[in-house]
Amino acid sequence: MKQRSEEELTRIQKTAEETLQGITKNLQVLQKQLILPIFQSAIRAQIAALSQWVEPMLRLQQPLLRLMESEAKKRRVAKAFEECDLWLAPSMMELTDKVVQLYYEGKKQVIPSIIARYYKRNNWAILEKTAGSWKSNSFFRPRMVIIYDALEAHINGKYTLSVPALLPHIEGIAREIVEKYNLPKLDKPLIYRENAYGEDGEKTYPSSVFAQVGISDLSFEEWVAVESLLYYLERTMYLSPRGRGKKLEDFATKDILNRHSILHGAHMKYATSMNSLKCFLALDVLSLIDDKKDKQD
Repeated sequence: MKQRSEEELTRIQKTAEETLQGITKNLQVLQKQLILPIFQSAIRAQIAALSQWVEPMLRLQQPLLRLMESEAKKRRVAKAFEECDLWLAPSMMELTDKVVQLYYEGKKQVIPSIIARYYKRNNWAILEKTAGSWKSNSFFRPRMVIIYDALEAHINGKYTLSVPALLPHIEGIAREIVEKYNLPKLDKPLIYRENAYGEDGEKTYPSSVFAQVGISDLSFEEWVAVESLLYYLERTMYLSPRGRGKKLEDFATKDILNRHSILHGAHMKYATSMNSLKCFLALDVLSLIDDKKDKQD
């Protein structure tokens, strides 16, 4: 009786094992035939959904990369002018590539003389044409008598006359633009640049002008012109000794065109050809405003 029970238990165990193996085999078949396709279908659906996001992102990536490359190129060009204490003016666009090449070849010391010769050739024909083009600008028109007198003085080497004649009008034209278009005053936050250049940089009226007037519409070269001019205005031309424990005489050196030291009579060696030319070049960049603002409105 006992032996029969053991045989019966063995048979039951074997039957259970065979049944379990059959269930496992059937589950494997079911997984291949039913469950796996369900998972595969779900995965394909996820991939399809993901591609709806990936493809637009890939399409967006190229313009973003081009934008980043353009911004890097603009900064690269602007740096070439800034490091020479100059800026790209609208009237010298054809010199852009040459200036950049010379700068990155380590020849920045020759750039000022190349720019000076460019404006001097053919008896100052380019500078005369540039100044003449300002007559159509509403902010320049009332000042053309002063500008032409300064141009005559510059051509005749009388920089003691041209520099102080033009310096106040860089600020005056920018101030009129600020007032006419109700732009932020100097004590208001600027949209274009939150802070002035450098630790001692000064926010200027031109800073406020270019903060909101047509910046997004500027061409590549015009952007470089604005950026490099503001760099010089804020770090040099309008840099003030006030609040820095310095005197006006600290800015009265031959190579510096500083509004405060010249117009307050502390700088008596300012009368150089390049300082005089810089006054014209600053006005040249400001001349962009009238046209750009009219188009924007």
